[in-house]
Amino acid sequence: MSARWLQRTVLAAVTLLLLGLTAHAVGLQALLAGWRVLSPLTVLAALAAGLIVALTQAVRWKALAAEQQIHLSFRRAWGDCYASAFGNMVLPGGLGGDVARVAVYRHRGRRRWWSPVLAVGAERLSATACLFIVTALVVGASAQQGEAQWPAAVVAAVAAALFLAAAIVCLRGVPARRQLIVWSASALSVLTLIGLFLLAMAQLGGPVHAPVATVGLASMSVPVGVGGWGVREFSVGALAPAMGVPAGQAVTAATGYGVLAVVSTLPGAAVLARGAWRRAARPGYRVSGP
Repeated sequence: MSARWLQRTVLAAVTLLLLGLTAHAVGLQALLAGWRVLSPLTVLAALAAGLIVALTQAVRWKALAAEQQIHLSFRRAWGDCYASAFGNMVLPGGLGGDVARVAVYRHRGRRRWWSPVLAVGAERLSATACLFIVTALVVGASAQQGEAQWPAAVVAAVAAALFLAAAIVCLRGVPARRQLIVWSASALSVLTLIGLFLLAMAQLGGPVHAPVATVGLASMSVPVGVGGWGVREFSVGALAPAMGVPAGQAVTAATGYGVLAVVSTLPGAAVLARGAWRRAARPGYRVSGP
C-alpha cells in the first residue's frame, strides 16, 4: 500500500471513529436526523451559497495569482475554485482540492511551485483567519452569559491570531487595495457559510444558535477526516452543552449543514467532468493501459 493510500485510509478511519464516538454519546438518530434538512428550498439555498463562495474565492484566487504572475481569466479562476471546493469535500484531509490547484499551476508564475503555493495559501488563510475571528467574537460575546464558554472563545482567539499572522506573511508585498479586496471577499465567504449553517438549524427545528454554527465551521479547518465529517459533529456535540444547546440538537444541525455543504460543492464535479471530457477530446489523447 502506497503512502498516499495509507494516509487516506487513516483519515477515513478517523472520520468513522469520530462519527462513532458522537453516535455513542448522543445516539445514532441525532446524526441521521440531519438528512431531514433536504428540501427544494434548502437545496437551492445551498447551491446559491456555493455560488457566492466560489465567486468570492475566485476574486481572491485571481487577484493573488496575478501577484505571482499567474494570469487567469475570471471564468478560469471560478472553475478552479468550484473544482477545488469539490475536491476538498470528497478527498481525505480537506485540502486535496487546494493541493491539486497548486499542482496544476506548478510550472507557472515567478517561482514555479512556490508561486501557486503562496497564492493558494494566502487565499485560504485569509478566509480561515476571518472564520476564526468571527468565531472568537461570537463565542466570546455569548460567553458573557456563562463562563463555561470562555475556553472555546480563548482557543478561537489564539487560532485567529495564528491564522491572521500566517495570512499576513503570505500577503506580504501585495498592494493595500488588492489586500482589501481579498479580505472583503473572505469575510463575505465566511458570512455566507454561517448563514447556510443557520439555515440548516432553522430547517431542522432549531435552536438557531450562532456560536454552535461558528464552532462547527471552525472545527472543519482541522485537516482530519473527509469533508469535515466527524470532526464537525464531534466538536459541536462536545461543546454544545457549555453553550446552552442540547448536544443532540447541535449534532443534528451539524449533520444537516454537512449535507447542504456537499450539495453546495456539486457544481465542482461538473467542472471536473467537463475538464476531463475536453482533455479526452483532444487529438492524440489516450488513456494509458496497464
